[in-house]
Amino acid sequence: MVETLSIAVIGAPGVGKTSIIRQFIYNDFSETYTPTQTRYVYRPSVILNGVMYDLKILDVPPISSFPSSPSQEWLDTRCRGVRSANTYILVYDICCVESFEYVKMIRQQIVDNRVGSSSEVPILVVGSKRDLQRHRFTQRRAVSVLVKKTWKCGYVECSAKYNWHVLLLFKELLGIAVARGLRPNHTSIRLQGALQRNRCNVM
Repeated sequence: MVETLSIAVIGAPGVGKTSIIRQFIYNDFSETYTPTQTRYVYRPSVILNGVMYDLKILDVPPISSFPSSPSQEWLDTRCRGVRSANTYILVYDICCVESFEYVKMIRQQIVDNRVGSSSEVPILVVGSKRDLQRHRFTQRRAVSVLVKKTWKCGYVECSAKYNWHVLLLFKELLGIAVARGLRPNHTSIRLQGALQRNRCNVM
């Protein structure tokens, strides 16, 4: 039986959400910036410990706020599927403090608006554009401590341009999801074959 995991990727404009996703699925990076205007769904498959998972990755255009109700979610086509996502990747640009403030806002809104045990919704905060770290707005450790200790979220930095830690961030996210009940019997996580084209499809 194939498990399905829905992942919503959210961030401010220009932080590199789509570049991260496309690097993960296609091993591809473009220097040309094309703003995400509409919600787009990618459907790759990955293998963890010999178990196949179908991923539904939502590339979410910049939204002013997390949808507070199902009606708000369905009225705004950019938000469809965001409230019911199993996990969240919140991306910010390590050189742009405003993009981090956006992530801070969205994370709090996810916690406030998710029905049930909202504190247990797996959230991974991703610092994008690590290749530009000389221009970062604050030290990595300061952000990592805040995210891990205070927010209780996972934290990874990556560079889509150089394909650095892109696979790691998805492995980290899936590990959090498994640990929180997606497949509680799996304690050892191994992600393999994610970049092989015959295992990844866009529909």
